Amino acid sequence: MTVITLFRGKEGLVGLESRGHSGRSQKGEDVVCAAVSALVHALLVGLRDVARLGDGVECEVDAEVPLIHVEWPRERASELNLLTQTVALSLKEIASGYPGYVSISEVQS
Repeated sequence: MTVITLFRGKEGLVGLESRGHSGRSQKGEDVVCAAVSALVHALLVGLRDVARLGDGVECEVDAEVPLIHVEWPRERASELNLLTQTVALSLKEIASGYPGYVSISEVQS
């Protein structure tokens, strides 16, 4: 199962973690994993290149798990809300369409 954690601060989302393989299909053929990966990578591109955060984005990747953990500056959370909420809601849609393969939780950080 892919476990997604959304990290919330006072001003909005401040981080996201996606961990594990959904298990719906074999690695390399799993549309659920591909959809989650595409959204998380789109978030990274949006943060780094569109919002121009560059080095302000912290990203940890471990292909063996698989794991991707992304954090962005808390002080920019409010202005990044449109981008981060769009990705979060899209991930929630995937989770609702594929229960048992993707779970999402939110934590205050």
